[in-house]
Amino acid sequence: MINAADKIFIGVAGLGFAFALASVITSVLNRKRFKEICILYKNKYGSLPDMVVLFDDVNTLYVNFAYSVKMQFIFKPLLWNKSSHFTRNDDKDFIRGLPKRLIVPFYVELYLAVVSLALLIVAGILMIIIKYR
Repeated sequence: MINAADKIFIGVAGLGFAFALASVITSVLNRKRFKEICILYKNKYGSLPDMVVLFDDVNTLYVNFAYSVKMQFIFKPLLWNKSSHFTRNDDKDFIRGLPKRLIVPFYVELYLAVVSLALLIVAGILMIIIKYR
């Protein structure tokens, strides 16, 4: 029989996986916005950062590193107001100045991933507590 602690664990883990799935879905939907940002970036600076070009056609579902490298040139200016390590341009103001319709979905994607990670960590702690109580 499932006791209250097990139900709480299942609920927290389920929410964690639901937020993770929502983050993945959001990242897939953000691909179109990413391409649009790339076009605007090329128009302003002449070319994309080398690492973005290198990993442009890599299937990011299988290669997590490729996705994080590609997205860093957008996320770092949005979150920390600093240019990406992979660019030679001072592009933080350009990225932060993009239309809200382009950058807000990237915030949503990141926040969903952070909430998912937090819930899954809590679920892991609950699992350890339940096992050793």
